[in-house]
Amino acid sequence: MTIQFKITNMTCASCARVNENYLLKAKGVLSAKVDFKSGLAAVEYDEKIIGEPKIKEIITKNGYGVI
Repeated sequence: MTIQFKITNMTCASCARVNENYLLKAKGVLSAKVDFKSGLAAVEYDEKIIGEPKIKEIITKNGYGVI
């Protein structure tokens, strides 16, 4: 399954990379792409292992917002 959402409070391209890396470390996340300019994240995941709320929690725990 793939979800897309907007990440807020990113101030540079490094923020996007940090978010991607944290997402990719999560068990069940198959791929993650975060675009700094648009603020959009696309995450492909195995819904049997991880769900959308947990994916968004990974972002918010790092001090970013999710819309």
